[in-house]
Amino acid sequence: MQTNLMKKLSPSGDITMYIAQREYVDHYKSVDPIDGVVIVPTSKAHGHRLFVEIQLHFRYASLSPLHMYQFQSAFHFIKLQGAEAEEFSNIPFKKMVVVASQELFPLGNGPNQIPHVFTNWQTALCKKMANMQGICPFKLEFPQGSPPSLVVAGPAGVSGEPCGLTYQVVSYFCTDPTLPLVKKNTVGFNVRVTQETLPVPLLEQLSLAPSTRPATLVSRQFLLSPGKMQIEMCLDRAVVYYGEKLSMHVQITNNSSRTIRKIKCKLYQVSQLSFATGERRAPLYCMETTEGCPIPPGATLQRTYTLMTKLQPHRTNENLVFEASTNRGEVERLSASTIFPYTDPKEGFAILVSYEAKIKVYMGGSQFQSVRSTLGEVSARVPFFLFHQTPRENIELEESASTSNPVAKPHRMVRLTSVDNEAAKEQPLLVDW
Repeated sequence: MQTNLMKKLSPSGDITMYIAQREYVDHYKSVDPIDGVVIVPTSKAHGHRLFVEIQLHFRYASLSPLHMYQFQSAFHFIKLQGAEAEEFSNIPFKKMVVVASQELFPLGNGPNQIPHVFTNWQTALCKKMANMQGICPFKLEFPQGSPPSLVVAGPAGVSGEPCGLTYQVVSYFCTDPTLPLVKKNTVGFNVRVTQETLPVPLLEQLSLAPSTRPATLVSRQFLLSPGKMQIEMCLDRAVVYYGEKLSMHVQITNNSSRTIRKIKCKLYQVSQLSFATGERRAPLYCMETTEGCPIPPGATLQRTYTLMTKLQPHRTNENLVFEASTNRGEVERLSASTIFPYTDPKEGFAILVSYEAKIKVYMGGSQFQSVRSTLGEVSARVPFFLFHQTPRENIELEESASTSNPVAKPHRMVRLTSVDNEAAKEQPLLVDW
């Protein structure tokens, strides 16, 4: 059996941290714990206290050399220039919350220290380095309701960290934990929390998804025009997986005195903050058609439109919510629908993501054609769930496992993969367990 470990050193080289993975799944009633090992020479940590903790970072603004875009409650990016942007250049625009913490050294100083069973790779690593002092295995639990790691794509040309919510597992030693951390004595990994894809029967049981196909009926009376316009819209299913086709069944009954000239269908990603009002709609997929048009007064149109639940290549990603990446160059993956069936988001910080299908009909042929935005459009919306069929896979680990030679390796081992540049030159450490 093979386990790929990641190793990282602090800038001073005094603290070494090992973890086995960077992605942890939220099963809604519990989240996968973080297991790791921290090594600090006893001579270096004399008179100090060693801590390890999970930090939640929420960034609500992104700063570039010339412009500053502020992340507001309704997901709008406000552009500041010149002196106004320079005025905010020294503000971090980030909030940090410690969601879990544990004191590792000296042993027994932390309150309510609960012993746990070490994993196989932790036991094997401790045996391999038994001649070293200051080996501290740990296990940190995410609280229930921990929000998933999500970031919002900003406008093109904006540098710096993206707006959104991310996690870090950090280890440091200090004399007083209330004082600011010293960077050279701190080491950490970016980790990601993703929500588990619930089966459709459980979603229906929790009243999160309808047991029937989602549908809506919209009827509108126009000002100074006789008759009504009616749109019946129904989706073929309530839960869709990314990349699948979604069928939209539509019946348009035109009992007004106006003529329908064009039909537009869209899929939207709707995002909002859990602690603020307002929401932001970003288009995911769009199609426009004149098939069956014009629809004169008194006529009815029945059509089925097929839309793809994936990003269109020619569309910009601005204002879309993606899963937070843990490595540079990692492929961005669109956020799935976020749900909290058992509890509210922990600490009040969360980006709530949902999806909806929308159809809009454009009319003309009356004396009010110049005010089309108020009198010449009728739209209907239906929400749906968008999930990913499989969890994100680490491509680099898969390639290294597929190209390895199983004959030349022991039956059970631990392979250490370093993530810092200097230690990457070292040979991988193999440990039998």
